[in-house]
Amino acid sequence: MKIEIGILHDLTYLVSSHSIKSIGNKNALRLLKGIYTNKERFIERYLSVYENIELLKPIYNYFLENYEKTVPFTYKEAFEIKDENFRRIVFNTIDINDLIENLGATRVKVDGKEVSRKCFDKLGNTLPNKSYHAVYETYQIDCTKLVNKSEFREVKSFAYTVKCWCTSTNKAHWIWIDEAYKDEPLEAIASTFRFHKNVIPHIKELKRQGDIMLVELKKEIEPQGRIIPLTAEQYFSFLTIET
Repeated sequence: MKIEIGILHDLTYLVSSHSIKSIGNKNALRLLKGIYTNKERFIERYLSVYENIELLKPIYNYFLENYEKTVPFTYKEAFEIKDENFRRIVFNTIDINDLIENLGATRVKVDGKEVSRKCFDKLGNTLPNKSYHAVYETYQIDCTKLVNKSEFREVKSFAYTVKCWCTSTNKAHWIWIDEAYKDEPLEAIASTFRFHKNVIPHIKELKRQGDIMLVELKKEIEPQGRIIPLTAEQYFSFLTIET
């Protein structure tokens, strides 16, 4: 009897051949390495789910033993994948900086704002606030290389991002945004965080670390209603820490 087991990230394990269907074990692990770039996190968030399933022991052992010597797909390799479905899955694991560098980006608009941020030392002691001019840029990204237009005619040719800089490393970061914000960089960065409408009036402070937002409320409240983006005015008035 042929037994197939579906596992996370749209992979199918063939029990009889101890292999991942269609793409093989090596390519499957390369895909997963792009998602879980840290072995400890890979074990905790992925492998631990299958650790005690006897039928999955062979693939569990293969992933565990080969993780460290496996290299994730590069943009160039992902683009050359023949299987359309697998290629789209792999592109979702590619580092956005690598992706944009290869696709090409056209700057749409630049804007900036004077901000003041709280600072702390390594022990958590308060330091004087740091004031600086934060710059945000929106870009148009050519997505035509990502899909076969003859098969996906409804796919838009362009996507949009906002580019900002990490205050601690001075490295550029790109965050996808809706097309509606392409001409308003400050509104664009604000729109990357969305909350239930009834929560926003009760926000005391926002503390941002990359894509993670810590929210301090004036009082405890149960989120209800529509989830909406912050406006630039709300975002910059609430944000007190940014790294």
